[in-house]
Amino acid sequence: MKRLRVTPLNIASALVLAGLLWQIVDNAAGMGTIGWFFLLLLVMVIADQFFRLMLRNLKRVWIAEGIFLVFVALVVWLLRLW
Repeated sequence: MKRLRVTPLNIASALVLAGLLWQIVDNAAGMGTIGWFFLLLLVMVIADQFFRLMLRNLKRVWIAEGIFLVFVALVVWLLRLW
């Protein structure tokens, strides 16, 4: 059995999933918002697998995924300002 490798995208995916479940239980989000949460979760899981296949070293995976998360957060922030 393989070792569990925790990465920044795993942590972010868990937080997004927890936020999604919170929104569903609290009935605070509509179906459109839930769909965007699922799309974000899917993109994060695919990106995590991509980084794991491209970079075998765990330290490099952490660096690449950390930079990816910062870049995505900046793009989302800039889109909200625009």
